[in-house]
Order: sequence, then structure tokens, then C-alpha cells
Amino acid sequence: MVAVSLTFSPQASAVAASGTTPASTPTCTPIPAADGNEPLCNPFLADSPWPAAQRNSYAQGSSPLPGPTGPADRIGVSQVGATGAPVFINFSPEYPDGKRVIWASTVGFTGEILKIDPETNQLIDKYVPGLEGGNAFVRPGVSGAYNLVDADNRFIVGTGDSIQIFGDVDPDERSSSIARLHVFELPEQARCGDDELVGITMTYDGRVAFATKNGIVGTVARSPEAMNADSLRILSINGTDCASLPADAREDVSNSIAADEDGGIFVVTSGALYRFDEDQDGLEQVWRTEYQGAGLTGAGRLGGGSGSTPSLMGTGAGDDRFVVITDGQEQVHLDLMWRDEIPADWEPIRPGADPRIACEVPITYGQAPGSPSLSEQSVLVRGNSAVVVNNFQGLNSVLSLVPAQLQTFTQLLSGLPGNVPRGIERVDWNPETRECDTVWSNPDVSIPNGIPTMSVATNMFYGIGARGGVWTLEGLDFDTGEVTLTVPTTPLPTSNSFYAATTIGPDGSIFTGTFGGMTRFRQCAANEPCERLGPVEAAVGQVPLKPEPLLRYLFGLPN
Repeated sequence: MVAVSLTFSPQASAVAASGTTPASTPTCTPIPAADGNEPLCNPFLADSPWPAAQRNSYAQGSSPLPGPTGPADRIGVSQVGATGAPVFINFSPEYPDGKRVIWASTVGFTGEILKIDPETNQLIDKYVPGLEGGNAFVRPGVSGAYNLVDADNRFIVGTGDSIQIFGDVDPDERSSSIARLHVFELPEQARCGDDELVGITMTYDGRVAFATKNGIVGTVARSPEAMNADSLRILSINGTDCASLPADAREDVSNSIAADEDGGIFVVTSGALYRFDEDQDGLEQVWRTEYQGAGLTGAGRLGGGSGSTPSLMGTGAGDDRFVVITDGQEQVHLDLMWRDEIPADWEPIRPGADPRIACEVPITYGQAPGSPSLSEQSVLVRGNSAVVVNNFQGLNSVLSLVPAQLQTFTQLLSGLPGNVPRGIERVDWNPETRECDTVWSNPDVSIPNGIPTMSVATNMFYGIGARGGVWTLEGLDFDTGEVTLTVPTTPLPTSNSFYAATTIGPDGSIFTGTFGGMTRFRQCAANEPCERLGPVEAAVGQVPLKPEPLLRYLFGLPN
């Protein structure tokens, strides 16, 4: 299928397109990393330790900063309640007082926007878009999950058919309430029929890149005054008549996107992985590579085929550079695709394989060869290493029969004994042999539905796990895969990670969204009180989930 460029406004200058002027072009401060594997920082993202979904435009999900090391009884656990599920939480730049806030969007119910104090783990303010008119209920799914904070501390979210920008009523005051600064409704030419926004990222020249469910890829200026149709550049993966295509003939997008400093934008659909390049003349498809198991689905899947946002591997000038995804086969494989030109002496990995594929590794998670597995999470990348978690539920054969609009809710059962997925695996690219090698597999640990992270400073892998029906924070030695930390929380849904990313904060705490809030895991100092969360305490203060909007949605009633 050939991507077709739909429109570009040549009168929009580079200044208007980026929403900046040379005098106001921001800078960013690289975070020192002991391993030397930090991607180039994007100056148009917030100058913070974690400014975007999957942390940065490379979507690697790893951090040079330390996470908690334990012991478990010295890890404080606290929660903030919310009506929806915050899948990605991001940190602001520093305010004049030298402190930061957390920005988060939610999916599942009201689509509320949260602003949280990361030091006290208390809600500063919340903004419910529906209260200003329109549909207050947000369909449980992908739209609204992906977000970013830009260099001017504006929180940008793609929800429904709009890109929304939020900020502070008083930009200099950390405790300020939230203001909605701008709503950019995608024009008809930027949507394919009944379409909705899925993924967003920030390009290295300061534009918001996005992809819609039905395969429209585009970029637009990031500033409120310039985010309009004149600054829009778009391209349709499914062609100009995409709205007339039957669903099974269309490539859909159910994950976010990534971007690199060379103008590349990387999108995975239900059928293939793409690279698009952008310049002032618009978007161009550079390559398209199909992967195995395209279109296949299973319990908890948000779309067909790959369940991962493309992650970029290779940060140094001499590194091999790849795009990393998981495929859609019954036993999931890890795929590495050459990001740039394919080396002249490269031979396909198997007869008939696209030469762009550098690795196609079956992920067994240390279990029996051929055992069914899947991954609906972005691949964790650090240096030449990639880590994949298993999301294949024991009741997959039954849960996969659940209607598509309810598949997200099958994750409420993913922590139950007998259903919980198990297995984590690390695979490394070897630049000497130019092959992928499995470094370790842990078949016993469960990260049921959350996106993992790792800390270079502590050399630990972190993820939200489940043991005996209780949700936990799991920490593993990144070199060996051995468990070194387990912090139990509660068996309640408010401790269920529900697709959320595990995030390392600037103070060494771990933050994760949950079904109904956000949980913080804090390393307590010696001789200080260490907050603990029991089942009763977890329920106190949570905002009750109102069933009426959900029932209206399920039965097709107007809101």
C-alpha cells in the first residue's frame, strides 16, 4: 500500500511551522549517563527527566537516573485518585521555585487532565474537558493516552479528533490551576472517515507529529497561535480514498510513534513498519517493511499486529541504528529494522525476508519453545539491549472473544492467579557478529500489562508485577534478570497498572498510572517514616467510578 501526501501549505514559513523564532529557540540539558547511551535531547520537549510518553522522542522508556533499590520495607507507597487511568505521566521543567509538577492525561471515562505535586504525591488540580461542553465521556482505548510536555511547559494531548494544549493559568506559579490553551480539531483532510488520534511525539525541529487510527500521519506547529490548518503537513498511509476502504483492507494504527534528529518519523501499523521523513516541503515515505503476524489479535490487544510503539536503538555516531518493535505472531518475535540505509554488504536473515530486517527473534520468555506469547507494550531499549514482557493471559482463548470495545477491560483480570502472564526476556544486538543474542529470560516474574523501564544508575529493570493476586513493584538485575526487589501493594484495581508506563522521577521514585489513579514508590531515607499502603487505605480517597457514562457507551445511547 502506497502512502499518499494529501496537503501542505507552502505559505507556512519555517518560523510559523515550528511555532518559534530564532531568538526563542529553546535549549535542553543532557542528563549525564554512565553508559553513554542517552539519545540526543530534544530541545523542543520540556527540559526535564521525563517529558514525553516513553520518556523521549526515541521512545526508549529507559533513564540514566536512579530508581529505588530497597529493601522493600523501606519503599514508601502512596496513591493519588483519578476518575480515569493515566497511562503516561510526564514531568514539567523547573518552575521559578526550582520544583516540578507531573502532567497526566487519562483514558476510560472523563478524559480529565491531572496536575500533581511529585514531592507530596498530592493532586494540585484537575481539568475535565467535558465540563466546558461536548462529550465528557472518552471511549476506553488508545486515544488520549499519549502526551508530551513541550519546552514552554505546555501539556499536549491527542484526544478524539483534536490536539489539545493545556498549561497553567499563572505560568510562574507551580500551584496554579490548569487552563486549556488551545483545541485544534483536525480538518476533514486530516482524518480518514470515523477517525481518532492515537500517537503523538515531538520532532527535533519543534513540530508535533501525530498518527490517527485510520492511518493519517501528520505534523503541525506546537504553539497555540500557530497550531492550525495552515501549518499542517499530512500524508495518508491508506491512500486518498481510505475512508471507502473496507476495514480488512486498511492498515490501522494502535500505538504511538517515534522521531529522530534526522527528520525521521516512525509509525507501525497493523500491516507494516514505516519511516517517513519531513522537511519544509512536507512528508515523504522513505521505506515500508512488512512484519510477520500482521493483523493477528488476542486478549487485551488494542489493535491488530504489533502491540508496540516503535523504539529507536543506536544513539552514538558509530552505532548501528534500528527501529525496534514486537510483531504479531502467535509466539511474539522481536524485530530490529535498519533505521537508515541498509548496509551494502547485508544479507537477508532468511530467504525471502525483507533485507531491512536485521533480527527476527522468537521470544520464549524461558518457556517451552513455541509457547504462545504476545506483547502489547513498548519495547524497553537501552544501548544495544531490548527487553520484552509477556502479556499473554492464561484465559486468552476466552478473553479474546470479548468485543473489541471492551478488550481494555480484560486487563482488570490480568493479575489473577491462573490468568496472570509470566515472562521477561532481554535480547541484545551484537555489532561484531551482527546478530541478536538472548542474554537472559525470567519465566517466573509477571509484568501483566504495564510498560517497563530501567535505571542506568542502579542497573535495574522495573515493572509493575503481580504475585498471588497482589500488585507489586518488581526490580530485576539488568545484567542477570534475577529479582532483587519486590514491593507489594494491594489486590485492588486501583493498584492495577492498566497499560501504564513505569516512570522514573527526578528524586529516584517510581511512578505508575493505575486503573483509577497514580501510585508512587519512594525510597525512604534512614530513620524517617515510610508510608505504606494497605487494602483499606488504597480505597480511601479514590474517586468512585460512575457507571452511567460507561453504560451509555456500551449500549450506544447518547451522552
